[in-house]
Amino acid sequence: KKPELAIRNQDGTVYKDNNGDSWVNPYNKKVWEYLIEVAKKAAETGFDEIQFDYIRFSTGAGMEQADFGEEAKDKTKEEIITEFTQYAYENLKPLGVFVSADVYGTIINSKIDAARVGQNYVEMARYLDYICPMIYPSHFGEGNYGVKYPDLEPQEIIRKSLTASKEKLEAIPEGEHKAIVRPW
Repeated sequence: KKPELAIRNQDGTVYKDNNGDSWVNPYNKKVWEYLIEVAKKAAETGFDEIQFDYIRFSTGAGMEQADFGEEAKDKTKEEIITEFTQYAYENLKPLGVFVSADVYGTIINSKIDAARVGQNYVEMARYLDYICPMIYPSHFGEGNYGVKYPDLEPQEIIRKSLTASKEKLEAIPEGEHKAIVRPW
C-alpha cells in the first residue's frame, strides 16, 4: 500500500522476494516510526510484551542489487538493524512492556549469516529484554558446530548453539543490560 517505504530495485521498482513479497526498507526512519506507533498502541491496550519478528533483511534473490537509499552508504545492515532495535527499546521500555525479537540462530557464530540478514547477536542483546534465537536444525549446514548432519541431531545442534550464545553474550560486561535468551 505504501511503495515509498519499500526496498527498491536499482531501476526504482519495488523489490520482491522469491515468494513475491515486498519488504519495508529498514533504513527508512518512517518505517521505524510506523512500527513503534503500532507497538505503542499494543502496549496501551494491555499487551505486556512487544516481540519483533523478521527484524532483518530479506535473503531472497536479488537483494545484493537492492537500492536502500543514501543512508545505506554509511551504515551496514547490522548497524541499521541494531539502531532500530535500540530505537524500539528506548521508545517502548518506558511504557512498561518487555521488548523482544527473534533472530536467526545461525547468526550466533556465523559472521556471513549475520551480515546477510543484518542481525548482530551481541549488539541486539544490549537493547532487548529477550532475544529469541531460532535454532532450527534445518538452518545449519553440514558440519556446523562439528555436527555432521544437524537435522539428524537436533538436540546436539540446539545444545551447542545455546552454549555458543552464552559465550557470545559474555562480551557484554557484568552490570550492563543484557537480554535473556529465550530460544525457539
